[in-house]
Amino acid sequence: MTATTPWSPNSFTPADPSYFKVKLTTWAITWGLILLVSLIPGILLATGVEVLLWLVILPVLLVVIIALLTLRILRRQVAALGYLEREEDFVVRSGVMWRKQLVIPYGRMQYVEVNSGPLERRYGLCQLTLNTAGAGATAHVYGLPEAQGQLLRERLVAAGEEKML
Repeated sequence: MTATTPWSPNSFTPADPSYFKVKLTTWAITWGLILLVSLIPGILLATGVEVLLWLVILPVLLVVIIALLTLRILRRQVAALGYLEREEDFVVRSGVMWRKQLVIPYGRMQYVEVNSGPLERRYGLCQLTLNTAGAGATAHVYGLPEAQGQLLRERLVAAGEEKML
């Protein structure tokens, strides 16, 4: 027996395409720093310290391979982000390899906050964080345009207050 969901993947509101630039910049900074660390044995060899050749080549090679594999799925990770407002609850989806869909009833929401880091602000984006009454049920909606994030927060707060009364 197959279980079907009452919503289709096309009914989700996706993350803003500019969010890919945020993820790409974060990827470049992170993997650039890791690559610098992997170059330490090569720098030691160049300064005259005796280092085995495989200790110079292997770390750099592994970092480049893993970074390129991560880059390969980055666009798909952003495309997998989305949210869906339903009558009784709010659904957040994410993940490419490990897919996740979190359903939060409006009546269980404790508070909703809008955050944005420096890279997100540069592209006019924000993220929405929903905290619930249950332990460990926190949802994040990434890649929202700033105005859309504020409006969504207001709608969710209003829906939560309505369901609590």
